[in-house]
Amino acid sequence: MDAGVAAVLGAAIGGLAAFGTSWFGFRVARLQIKSSESQAERQRRFESLRERREPRSQAYADLLDVAQEVLDLLRAKSRDELYGRIDDLNNSVRKQRAVVALAGPESVARAAAVLAQSVVELRNNLLHMHPKALSGFSSVEVALESFTRAARAALEDDGNPEPAVRL
Repeated sequence: MDAGVAAVLGAAIGGLAAFGTSWFGFRVARLQIKSSESQAERQRRFESLRERREPRSQAYADLLDVAQEVLDLLRAKSRDELYGRIDDLNNSVRKQRAVVALAGPESVARAAAVLAQSVVELRNNLLHMHPKALSGFSSVEVALESFTRAARAALEDDGNPEPAVRL
């Protein structure tokens, strides 16, 4: 083999190696960019959820407090106190439900609406001296438990669309 052919083959092999190296470098760079974009999107979502978590937590706690007052009032079984405060508590539940509906998410807002509706039904039955008035007590308890589960799930959401652990 003469020197000219060896030089051409050497240049061709060097060119192929350079092309392969640059192609590999380009692929790695593209993957790094995608990864950093994905990380930035996760970070933005996490920050957004973190900023909403405190107001949501307060709204949920306020509704839980008022609903618990309704249950405590029913347990007291003092008719005068019951009839004297049920309207005020019903109005408070309605107002807190509106705050929760604005704070979201939809699953918690639906659970808050069911809770508020069960308190309205209880109030109406009590004020109209319906025989099933105190059976509404259990529907308020069930609705309160459902709301609590939905609120807990919303507050525990870390913003990661993928499960934390893959099995």
